[in-house]
Amino acid sequence: MVKISLCRVTMTIGKKLEKCVFHLFSLKKVQYYRPIREDEVARMIKKISLKAHTSQITNLSNIVISLATTIICRIAFGIRYGGETRERRKFVELLKVGQEMLAGFFVSDYFPLLGWIDKLSGKINKLEKNFTDLDELYEGLIEQHLNPNRPKSMEGDIIDLLLQLKKEKSTPIDLTLDNIKAIIMV
Repeated sequence: MVKISLCRVTMTIGKKLEKCVFHLFSLKKVQYYRPIREDEVARMIKKISLKAHTSQITNLSNIVISLATTIICRIAFGIRYGGETRERRKFVELLKVGQEMLAGFFVSDYFPLLGWIDKLSGKINKLEKNFTDLDELYEGLIEQHLNPNRPKSMEGDIIDLLLQLKKEKSTPIDLTLDNIKAIIMV
């Protein structure tokens, strides 16, 4: 009987979160971000064209990854991590480590009693450090968005929208800053 009521609670929260996500990624919002996508694709084409004219070898994988990262950052954070800036390298490195951790093998996932092996191998510490670094990054971005003197580029992005939803309490669940960071992380 307890499992059934927990299941209902989980489904209720899931449906409410689904409504929030639907609001964030509605057709209207996707169309709103179209100029950002077009601008970044135009920049990518220009970069490839310049390299072609100078007969430089072009690594298309890196260019496409850079395109995706830049589009995501502009839409989500209102910041363009273009070029090889320190912030962009840090962000990309955090994402790479996070992907490695997600794809990696943790003994404790299959044998919970042997979780000490993950701790001993340093995987748990690496995972916790990556989480802490990402949390600090997202916390800083949220603080920048809460600043009334923030750049215009940060208006209308996903963080701004989530903060508006939190302020207006127009979502089925009460958004907290931790909820906002979790949504951004996904």
